[in-house]
Amino acid sequence: MTERIDVLHVDDDPSVLDLTEAYLDRELASASVTSVTEPETGLERLDAESFDCVVSDYDMPGMDGLAFFETLRKDHPAIPFVLYTGKGSEEIASRALNAGVTGYFQKGGPEQLQRLATRVQQAVEEFRTRRAADRYSTVLEALGYPVYVVDETGTFDYVNEPFAELTGYDREEILGSKPDLIKDEEAVQKAEDRLGSILSSGDPDIQRFRVDIVPKEGDPIPCRDHMAVLPYEGEEFDGSVGILRDVSVEAARREELETKRRALDEAPVGITITDPSLPDNPMVYVNDEFVEMTGYDREEAVGVNCRFLQGPDTDEAAVAELRKSIDAEEPASVELLNYRRDGTPFWNRVSIAPIREAENDRVTGWVGFQEDITAFKEREGALRRQNERLDEFAGIVSHDLRNPLNVARGRVDLAREETGSDHLEAAVDALDRIESIVDHTLTLAREGETVGDPEPVDLAALAEDSWGTVDTDEASLEVELDGAALADPDRLRNLFENLFRNAIEHGSVDCDAVTVRIGGLEDGFSVADDGPGIPEEIRDDLFEPGESDSDGNTGFGLAIVKEIATAHGWDVSVTDSESGGARFEIRGIARPEAKPAE
Repeated sequence: MTERIDVLHVDDDPSVLDLTEAYLDRELASASVTSVTEPETGLERLDAESFDCVVSDYDMPGMDGLAFFETLRKDHPAIPFVLYTGKGSEEIASRALNAGVTGYFQKGGPEQLQRLATRVQQAVEEFRTRRAADRYSTVLEALGYPVYVVDETGTFDYVNEPFAELTGYDREEILGSKPDLIKDEEAVQKAEDRLGSILSSGDPDIQRFRVDIVPKEGDPIPCRDHMAVLPYEGEEFDGSVGILRDVSVEAARREELETKRRALDEAPVGITITDPSLPDNPMVYVNDEFVEMTGYDREEAVGVNCRFLQGPDTDEAAVAELRKSIDAEEPASVELLNYRRDGTPFWNRVSIAPIREAENDRVTGWVGFQEDITAFKEREGALRRQNERLDEFAGIVSHDLRNPLNVARGRVDLAREETGSDHLEAAVDALDRIESIVDHTLTLAREGETVGDPEPVDLAALAEDSWGTVDTDEASLEVELDGAALADPDRLRNLFENLFRNAIEHGSVDCDAVTVRIGGLEDGFSVADDGPGIPEEIRDDLFEPGESDSDGNTGFGLAIVKEIATAHGWDVSVTDSESGGARFEIRGIARPEAKPAE
């Protein structure tokens, strides 16, 4: 042993101390002996200094050697203690060994001193080995990783508690068994091949590889094995040591990331990711759809800012809106005229959103979604042009057709007054029908598809007011409705008027007077009458323009009702009333929010 050995020798005879120190210095070249004559002094030195071994006499005044040993091991339980006494007896030897001393020797000549030196050296080596092992075990346990040692025969020689917990076996079940207890045949062979690589001179001293551990119960656990060989000299291989790391969570995350990556790559819209930490916030990822949409391959797109898609007719206001959102770290969506690699323009709906760290909400990237809406914009333009032509046509109908219609009506009225001919009465009815068709056609053309800014409307009040604008003859109205609805009051009035006219015109066919009842529904209202009802065979087409079950009716009234309901986002349907008449139900009506009490 070349490492220094610090020995504390306690004996009340100074001459024995000097002789022993001289001999230990000669026999143990690395020994450093501290000699004291009193056990109390020895205890003080032990508290103040570090020693590898204590040698003590037995028969000393005030405290014998065994009492000294019992006292010091309370604070120093692991230090080797050799009782070296001139008063030897079987009784003292028995007491000493039963007490747990490391060695017992009687004082004597050179032969006994040689035995003492040899035992001191052995005791110190054992003490240091045990202390190092304890320290390593503490470190390994503190790491929390499963650790194993396999001897030269391929048998588990050591496993720690985390290893036992991972496999589900008790440590006693694992020790002495072969690795095939927790591995399948393929995994065992893989470990042996890796061990052979370590033992070969040209490969690394440590091998890292994936292995599935088969626990006592449950599914295999994916792990990463870090394997090395135990130190050895010559051809005497002593075994291997390894640390396992459970990578099941890592594998699950990797699989999740791979799934997300595939989803991004195969998404039906263009997806880009930019990195604001790099100069000019360049794209660091583009998916397949972006490549196909723009004509730029990944090598051309990755590493540059996405503004390269802009061109001479790109709207600067929309680009500025994107820049403003990026500066404010807020999501945004705009429509841009972009240009493909071959120079052809296309309309791009661009939506961007910040990518934030979960820990501190810091923006680490931006994700962008690009959707080619060229076909939609073209349809939108065509529809706008069509609506413009329709509006122009409606103006022509309103002006150029209504004027001659009014002239014809006036002339017929004069002729009827002068002649009283029944033929002229029929002509007046025909002109009235033409005027009604013109009015309803203009209504359908100019109503619009949506309601932009609805307001709270009192349903009962508006219904009663609408009743007053309709030619009701002898019909009557019963209102069992309260509450308000969010609606366009003018268009809702038009809806009520058309439903009332429909009830009166159809309900008065077989009776002198019809009763119209308005009732409330949970999400809307109903308008019912006690007339003859609507035949089943025409209900599916009832709301189509020109469809009617009455002679002389234009069939536009219910089409207007449907148009107004759809513009509000409501549903309209027809069924039988309790009296067998027609019942129209308007559902999906939004109610105004109640004002908080003051």
